[in-house]
Amino acid sequence: MNKKTRFYSDLTIILFLLLIQSLPVVMLKPLDAEVLKGNNVIVYYKSGDKAGATKVFEVLETGAEGIRKKLDFENSDPIEVYVYKNQESLWIRKYGLVTLLGAPEWYIGDNKGDKVLIVSPDADTRVHNSDSILRAALHELVHAINYQINPELSYWLDNGIATYLAGQVPYFRLDYFYDIPTLKDLKSENQIRFGEFGGYQYSYTYIEFLDKRYGWDKVLELLRGKKTYEEIFFKSEQDIYEEWVEYLRENY
Repeated sequence: MNKKTRFYSDLTIILFLLLIQSLPVVMLKPLDAEVLKGNNVIVYYKSGDKAGATKVFEVLETGAEGIRKKLDFENSDPIEVYVYKNQESLWIRKYGLVTLLGAPEWYIGDNKGDKVLIVSPDADTRVHNSDSILRAALHELVHAINYQINPELSYWLDNGIATYLAGQVPYFRLDYFYDIPTLKDLKSENQIRFGEFGGYQYSYTYIEFLDKRYGWDKVLELLRGKKTYEEIFFKSEQDIYEEWVEYLRENY
């Protein structure tokens, strides 16, 4: 085989592998998908998982209206939701087949822009149960709406608002497991790193603090991303961070 032939052969193999790796990412619907349609959400699920999909549908169809109102979101188009029978099916829809080599056990939901991806509450998972998965579904619904309001929203604020509105209250003493994140940590956009420093739990407390201290209207201004901290709070982001740390020490 000459060099030119080898080059094109290798290139064909690489392109084929990239196609196989990426194909699940663009095919969000499970094979032989069935659907549940409501006014607020449209849920797609794999045949045979109607019971789990119905739980997700009922929670989101009921909860969406209140979340839309809380976020001052007027678009009434139903949000697409994709329910997967197991975690592996979710993982490959988000990042491709390479994730089968390993993904965090806590990873049971995500969003792709304005679409929700969630594991079935009837799935067999090691670190979640049906209730926590349904809470996660609400969390991802908030992400999908946040994306439509401000697609450039920081990972920290996006998750803080999502955990807060989904009612994912930290159920343990935070500093027993994690150090208080630094202001630099709050700016991390790395999902794995975020989970490692307790970002989901800590970001909940950040939004809780802002809501109690300054009011929900200020949180919405942050969400929209059209004003700086100085314009919203008349204080720097560093000042707000230090106030939040004090709030943590007093309440958590």
